[in-house]
Amino acid sequence: MANLYEVDGFYGTRNRGTILVYETYSGKRWYCVEGSCNINCTYDEITDGTNVETLSDIDTMTSRNGIESVRELYDYVIS
Repeated sequence: MANLYEVDGFYGTRNRGTILVYETYSGKRWYCVEGSCNINCTYDEITDGTNVETLSDIDTMTSRNGIESVRELYDYVIS
């Protein structure tokens, strides 16, 4: 099973948000802020307190609707 988790973090200028993460077996971490349509991928660690604007993204995608759970994130990325 994939490694799916949530952490408390930030986006923008100290806006709090829940970061949804799908970590693959190869170490890639697909993530988005809960409710966002912007999905990004990084090899950087994502832990509590992470500001997503400081992560080094290697890929990105956009959903039509906001992603509300780690399961939705996982389903979107693998589709």
